[in-house]
Amino acid sequence: MDIGLVLALIAAVSFAVGIVLVRKAAGEAGEAFTVTAFSIFAGIPLFAIAMSINGDWHYLASISLKALGMLVAVGIIHFILGRLWAYDAFRRIGANRSTPITQLSTIVTIALSWIFLGETLTFYIGFGALLMLAGVILISQEKGLSSGAKRKLNSDEVRGILLSLGAAVCWGITPVLIKPAVTEVGSAVVGNFVSYSAAGIILLLWLFSKKRRDHFKQLNIKKNVLPMVIAGLFTAAGQLLYFAALARSPANVVAPLVSVEILFIFLLSLVINRRGEIFTWKVALGMAAAVAGTFLLFR
Repeated sequence: MDIGLVLALIAAVSFAVGIVLVRKAAGEAGEAFTVTAFSIFAGIPLFAIAMSINGDWHYLASISLKALGMLVAVGIIHFILGRLWAYDAFRRIGANRSTPITQLSTIVTIALSWIFLGETLTFYIGFGALLMLAGVILISQEKGLSSGAKRKLNSDEVRGILLSLGAAVCWGITPVLIKPAVTEVGSAVVGNFVSYSAAGIILLLWLFSKKRRDHFKQLNIKKNVLPMVIAGLFTAAGQLLYFAALARSPANVVAPLVSVEILFIFLLSLVINRRGEIFTWKVALGMAAAVAGTFLLFR
């Protein structure tokens, strides 16, 4: 099997662990900014160490303005906007319901990679995209009721679905920026380091807000900080593998393969966060449809 596809599959597992931990951490924190900030700040030193081990620091000196601009854009779109919206959605409606919606990013990536990167668009890709959409619609209708009573989605649920869709758009755009930038730079680690650093600088400026500083001071190290850091490290490891996979294989193959993380999220949620998630036949069937669509995209 292509090494890029192996890396993408391992990235899916790492992302799943990170997402399940983030769901729990965001619920404890009561908001998404803190979890997003820790996920970025935990990743920067990890990438710096990896660059030192690989001897990749010299790539920074030769990076072009075009590649730099793309990677900074990834930092803003993917790591700040995408994560803020996705993590807030996880907190509001749970990872089981939110993740399949964010996986619509695959459809955005396929469309943009066809338009801008000249990658192949086939019948299987189109049909797979429709299956994924059907799965998302099914899951978004699940209201998490313990009884059979009918009701409309409440405002928090609607906001969670919209935030998931916003994250899907952000995460769908960025592979089209990552692939050419990392290919030009020649190092997935450097690509991650630049994008994370750009996001980190912006988040640091955001922390000048007294409200944000006060919230950070109230965090409990064992209960809040440690889970956020661990979630951030798993997410950063997954991101590194994702960048490396995109540098080696087509974006319209890597993105669908990474999206099988929803299976691992479902299984891990059963173990780690069962009380905070929704497990119903609609969620399970929606996930099955999304996964089936994913494998059609992969053909």
